[in-house]
Amino acid sequence: MKSILLAMFATLTLSACASSGPATAWGKEGVTMMDYRTDGGQCAVYAATATPETIENNQAGGISGSNETARLPQTNPGKTDPGSSQPTAPTGDAFPTGGSVYRDGNNADYASRAATQQQLREVAVAKARTQALKNCLVERGYTEFNLTSEQKARLATLPEGSTERREYLYKLGTDASVLKSQAVPRKQGS
Repeated sequence: MKSILLAMFATLTLSACASSGPATAWGKEGVTMMDYRTDGGQCAVYAATATPETIENNQAGGISGSNETARLPQTNPGKTDPGSSQPTAPTGDAFPTGGSVYRDGNNADYASRAATQQQLREVAVAKARTQALKNCLVERGYTEFNLTSEQKARLATLPEGSTERREYLYKLGTDASVLKSQAVPRKQGS
């Protein structure tokens, strides 16, 4: 079983390396290089600084701000003080070792659940920011298009951030035939 998992991991790693680089790009027919770069930069800044409203930002303790597993136990459940309808408060017998609800009351996977929740939040933020970038570009009239395997291979030879890479993407992104034949279909509402 271990060898199968290792083989799958190695295969996924190699395929990720082989297919590194973007699968899509953005373009707009008739846009100038200056506008192309300006729009891309402004949308990138907007997306990077966006604070998605759909993400819960006020989480305490990593468990959605609630601590349902750490309730004080009642030592005399159902019994009430004379003249009161409230159950009696716990006595010191509930924690004979001097512990607390937070130290002794949580199960062993509490930190793991908190870390998982934080990771899920980070993934949700990243998805929301990607969507914000896409929406910004669409609002400015840009079209997302799939890169062919030849275009990806050419792009892989050009260093990130280089003038040649930007010019190549600009050339593809302003070509009407590329935009028409390779356009990514937009989903309704996005």
